[in-house]
Amino acid sequence: MIVCFVVIISGQNVRAQKIESDTVYKPIVVKEHSPHKATLYSALLPGLGQIYNKKYWKLPILYGGLAATIYAIGWNSGQYNDYKDAYLDFTNYLEYKNQDEGDDISEPTSKRYEKLVTEVDFSTTDDATDDWYQTTFLNKKDSYKHDRDLSYIILAGVYVLNIIDATVDAHLSNFSIDDDLTMTIQPKMNYSPVSGSTLGLSCRINF
Repeated sequence: MIVCFVVIISGQNVRAQKIESDTVYKPIVVKEHSPHKATLYSALLPGLGQIYNKKYWKLPILYGGLAATIYAIGWNSGQYNDYKDAYLDFTNYLEYKNQDEGDDISEPTSKRYEKLVTEVDFSTTDDATDDWYQTTFLNKKDSYKHDRDLSYIILAGVYVLNIIDATVDAHLSNFSIDDDLTMTIQPKMNYSPVSGSTLGLSCRINF
C-alpha cells in the first residue's frame, strides 16, 4: 500500500516536471522609442517629430508660431523695401531740388516716396520739412530691417526648439514612470540574545 502511494506521488511529480519543462516563457519585448528618428523627422519637417511622439496637441502651437513668424518676415520685408525705395528716391529728389545754380541735375522720374506720403507737395516745402521726412524714411527703413532680421532669428529659434522638443519627448518616453509611490509602516519583532525579544516598527517606501 505504501509502495503504491509512493509510486503515485512520484508519477505526479514527474508529470508536473514535464509540464513545467514544456512551458516556454517568452519575454515581452517593448520596442523603444527612437530619439534619433524623432530628431531626424523634426529636422526634415517641423512637427513630424511631434507626430512620431504622438504629441498631436503641440502641432497647433508649433505651426501657429511658424505662421506668425513667417507673416512677420513678409510684413517687415515689404515695409523695409518701401521705405528703402522712398529714402533713395527722396534723397535723389533733394539733390535735384537743392542743386546750386549752374548745376545740371535733372528731376528724377522715380518718386516712390509719394506712395508713403500722398498729401505733401515737396516742391513747396522748406529745408526743415525736407530733412524731417528724409530722416523719417531712413529711420523707418532701418527699423523694419531690424524687425525683419529679428523675425528670421525667431523663425530659426522656433525650428530649433521644434527639434529639441521632439528629441526630449522621445527620450522621456523610454522611461517607465510608476505612479505607485507609497510608504508602508508595520510592526516588527526583533530578537537579541542579550535583550531578548523587542517590538519595533519597520518603514518601507516603494517608488
